[in-house]
Amino acid sequence: MNNFKNAVKNFSQIALAALVVAGFIALPLTGCRHKKEQVAAPTPTPTPVPVLGNVVFVQGGHLVEFNLSNSQITPLTSGKSTEWFPSVSPKGDEVLYWSNADATVYNLWKLNLINSQRTQLTFNDTDGLHSNEKNLLLNTAAAWSNDGKSIIYAQDGDIWSIDADGYNPRTILAGHSALCPNFSPDGKSVLYLSNANDTVYNLYVFTQSDKTIKKITNYTDWSVGSPSYSTDGTKILFNLYRGDVTQLYTAKTDGTEPINLTNNVRSLSPRFGQGDKKVYYSAYGAGEDSGLNIYVMSSNGTDVKELTTNGGASPSWATTIAPVAAAITAAPTPLPVTVAKPAHK
Repeated sequence: MNNFKNAVKNFSQIALAALVVAGFIALPLTGCRHKKEQVAAPTPTPTPVPVLGNVVFVQGGHLVEFNLSNSQITPLTSGKSTEWFPSVSPKGDEVLYWSNADATVYNLWKLNLINSQRTQLTFNDTDGLHSNEKNLLLNTAAAWSNDGKSIIYAQDGDIWSIDADGYNPRTILAGHSALCPNFSPDGKSVLYLSNANDTVYNLYVFTQSDKTIKKITNYTDWSVGSPSYSTDGTKILFNLYRGDVTQLYTAKTDGTEPINLTNNVRSLSPRFGQGDKKVYYSAYGAGEDSGLNIYVMSSNGTDVKELTTNGGASPSWATTIAPVAAAITAAPTPLPVTVAKPAHK
């Protein structure tokens, strides 16, 4: 009997030990398993708001800059002078324009959009803009080379080129009643207007290497105004006008296949912007007394939007590199002035 009791006692001890061992073995599989690490949710990254860039144009006789992101208008020039036909550099940091700030005659000036410094580039005793050239339909702006190193403009029917600092003036085409010259994107040729052989203005291309001239439009009852190239060099943009009617067109660089972009018959001074995706231009409203304002549309003529309601003419696209300059409240004569070598007198 004692042997039986001892056997039972030994079995119980063995069973209890087995249970304890089993419990330790089971612990990692049950209550003591490692908790799954809690990974913090990623912080949401705000979707960046695209910076659309700026447009420089004339309002009330002075230059202003329009921020496309917030519709803010900042004055760039002020005083008793009058400014015409802005042309923003390829980098977006400078703008050319005609001004009578130094005298009663118009000369070519340059404004730095970052530090607001103004520099007179030409020092002519005679007017750089004649009365017939102060015409928004023609939009006789100076123009930049694609690398921003050279400037081209028309003076008394001749085409002049100067370095971007105003030095090394030279006539590259004389005696052709030329207006509104524009370098081609590759810099090899110059697009310009002339009415030397017609009663209206047509488009011509001057090739610099061989000095040849080719007429690329042959309108007889419409005049071409405000020509410019697309940045990719595949199109030209211009307005056609006659009487009170003016509309916008694109065409191939040889003048063929013109496409009408507008149907409001009162649009002018177009310029490509935003990588040729948009066209900025001036237009009159529908009413007879409606003023001239700035508009934008897609380059195929769709999605038209009015940007200003208090006036605006001769827009020029500015890239996003340059911050909006501070408003200028200086005296009518711009200061400081960097004196450049006179272009011609």
